[in-house]
Amino acid sequence: MQILIARHAGFCEGVERAHKIALEQAKKNSPVFMLGNLVHNKQVIEKFTKAGVKTVKSISEIPDNSGGTLLISAHGVSPEIYEEAKGKGLGVVDTTCPWVKKAQKIAEKFASEGRKVIIVGDRGHTEVKGLVGWSGGQAEVIETTQEAQNIKGEKIGIIAQTTQSEEHFKQIVNTIKKIAKDVVATDTICGATNKRQSAAVELAKKVDLMLVVGDTMSANTKRLTELCTNTGTETHQIQTVEELDTSWLAGIDKVGITAGASTPEWVVEEGINKIKQ
Repeated sequence: MQILIARHAGFCEGVERAHKIALEQAKKNSPVFMLGNLVHNKQVIEKFTKAGVKTVKSISEIPDNSGGTLLISAHGVSPEIYEEAKGKGLGVVDTTCPWVKKAQKIAEKFASEGRKVIIVGDRGHTEVKGLVGWSGGQAEVIETTQEAQNIKGEKIGIIAQTTQSEEHFKQIVNTIKKIAKDVVATDTICGATNKRQSAAVELAKKVDLMLVVGDTMSANTKRLTELCTNTGTETHQIQTVEELDTSWLAGIDKVGITAGASTPEWVVEEGINKIKQ
């Protein structure tokens, strides 16, 4: 049996950067608080917890005058969070991915121009919530082309959650352009996402079975699973090696493996080793 790994898989530069910064902060004496999940991967979060980083759902959970440091996740947050942290006397270490920062600035710019901001993305996702905040809280989130057909407004600015697929983003942009007169769209999908999606689809077309390794919380991993499935190749997403069902391997000659941008290398290696066994 051949095991083939996608050319681009696992930690992207943004996640690698956030991971490194968080571990460096954990080594310091002052308390470190992580707002939500720094990255969407259970194993990585457990690693931070063991290093002494405390996860909080909101800044209100942090005691006043704690002298601590707040870690902003790679997904970014709304502007109000920075002010709230300042009011608590917290130091802020911002690990927001540069691609997300770019999307935030464009959302802010569109809003300042009086445009209705449309975000192509997943409602409820941390990154999308932050982007809505940078639009002044006025952005509308669109998940499907069907929803795009109901858009109201003449002057519109469109951006994408950084982990969306290019094809999906273009479909929604084209739909809205048929409805509104003044539409400006900026593709804010990150380069790492494009590379991972293209490499995954390319590999899926060459193998008998595709395994996508990544957390169920991860939007980009979910997108990889959808794209690989759409090639017609049997595809399974697993979060840990324990979820690998060896019956999937029966009669398989070639297994392809890819991993979400928040999946650490050691988790992928565990899966490869189990298949080899």
